[in-house]
Amino acid sequence: MKPTLKIVRHDTPAGAAPAPCPSCHAPADNNFCSRCGEATRAHPPSAGEFIHEFIGHYVALEGKLWETLRYLVFRPGRLTADYLRGRRVPTINPLRLYLSLSLLMFALIKLNGVDLPQLALDQKSFAVQYVHTGPDPAAPRRIGTVTLALTVEETEGDALVAVREGMRLLASLNPAWGANAQAFMRAPPAEKADILNHGFLANLPYMLIGALPLFALYLKLIYWRSGRRYGEHLVFALHVSAFAFLLASVMILIPGNLGWLIACLYQPMLALITPWEWVQLLPVLWSLAYLPAALRTVYGSGRWANWGKALVLMTVHMLVISGLVIGAEVIGILKHG
Repeated sequence: MKPTLKIVRHDTPAGAAPAPCPSCHAPADNNFCSRCGEATRAHPPSAGEFIHEFIGHYVALEGKLWETLRYLVFRPGRLTADYLRGRRVPTINPLRLYLSLSLLMFALIKLNGVDLPQLALDQKSFAVQYVHTGPDPAAPRRIGTVTLALTVEETEGDALVAVREGMRLLASLNPAWGANAQAFMRAPPAEKADILNHGFLANLPYMLIGALPLFALYLKLIYWRSGRRYGEHLVFALHVSAFAFLLASVMILIPGNLGWLIACLYQPMLALITPWEWVQLLPVLWSLAYLPAALRTVYGSGRWANWGKALVLMTVHMLVISGLVIGAEVIGILKHG
């Protein structure tokens, strides 16, 4: 859907002086200025036209969306290869596709929420707990502690000492930060979860935007012999990220929860896993096969070589994403008064 501007044709009467262009003030006796191309007979848009133009600029909803999604999901790397060859009209621009699918994912997260681990800290231990509310928030299914628990006896207090020293450092930099960090540590688990969720959601867009050029940089370093420019790698990163957003949206809509599945398998507490949790594995398995196939389509080389490069890419990128998530959580804690 492309933005439209309604033009009312109104030729200048014979003998009358042409009206000046509203932009460059050159004489313009037709619907468009011959110097700068400005429309000279445009009327103020109606509310419907304004909304149509706004959506057309920022969201990909035109007819070729479905063709683009078909290539994106079932032909890994095809969109990037076609775009770099100059075949761009039949499909949506990579940046618009990225923005559209990211907006979809953010909207679904806002509507459905996300389940994040809860932190527990007392005088003897530091632990991470995972609580999945399921369809009935009033009756949560609890797995207790997913053993990332560190006790003072096992670590000689190193974990708690590091936490306390970190809070002292924050207080020295900004007293409000230190106070907020101490208040977070004293808060009950449910309140901690709310703070973490708020920090995660508030900073998620910035994390993803920051990770995108880094992903293109990894590609540039891995395929430095290919001679491709950084912008070409960025196109690939946009398409892969758009696919990840679409996959995440599908996983949000599936009733099961992947984090709950992993926690139950880790315990192990298999009786608490529902069939929907196993369904969550299908998008994950497809994502694992997607990146090597996309790399082979765009960059060539052998299948096993691309699997190795894909493994390196995913490992580095997930470490960076994890670091960004932790950073977002820390920011959320420090800013929560």
